[in-house]
Amino acid sequence: MQKFFLSLVIATATLTASSAQATFVSLGDCDGAIDCFVTATPPNPIIQNPNDGILLAWNEVQNFELTQDLRVDRVFDPNASFVEALSGGDFLIKAGTIVSSHYLQWDPGNGSDGRVSSTIELDSQVFAFITADNNLFNSDFLGLAGLDYADFGFRGLESGDTTVFNGTDVDISWAATSPGDWTRLITAFSPGGVTTVPVPAAAPLLGLGLAAFGLLSTRRRKG
Repeated sequence: MQKFFLSLVIATATLTASSAQATFVSLGDCDGAIDCFVTATPPNPIIQNPNDGILLAWNEVQNFELTQDLRVDRVFDPNASFVEALSGGDFLIKAGTIVSSHYLQWDPGNGSDGRVSSTIELDSQVFAFITADNNLFNSDFLGLAGLDYADFGFRGLESGDTTVFNGTDVDISWAATSPGDWTRLITAFSPGGVTTVPVPAAAPLLGLGLAAFGLLSTRRRKG
């Protein structure tokens, strides 16, 4: 019985990790970096200067209906019905919009160039990028459960970093020194994604394991 419950916990964790890969398709035409790839196991905590020369991406919350307006920095269409322009150049994605969230990390080093370019391909319309420090901090509720984003300063993009929206693709060209570049990418409902909601930590999975352990312990005491 103990093996059954442990297998259930492990299987659930494996399913959660593999499902989280559904919305990124590829980081194509990678140039300037040592490598560009999508991971199911991002660094935890995120460190300010990885200096690894890798463009790293991972999926966060998927197919989530916003319960509050989401402030973003760059949008694919400022005239979209669910987008509201703000003074100062920012935008809101309105509450009630269904979004999926993704995170990217780029820090030159280890022999890479100072600038990376890539065509990011996803399985749904790209809506927006969140690039300013404060907007990133305020959008961390869309982050991956249990991941420490560190929230250090200067983690966003700069004015010379370009993002060109093209449907489900986006072409990027980012230069960074220290620290690197981090940004949150917002897309539409993902047909390949598993619907998830923001949670403060990986408590449900841990709770399942603890519940199973408690049940086994109770049975042993009764036996």
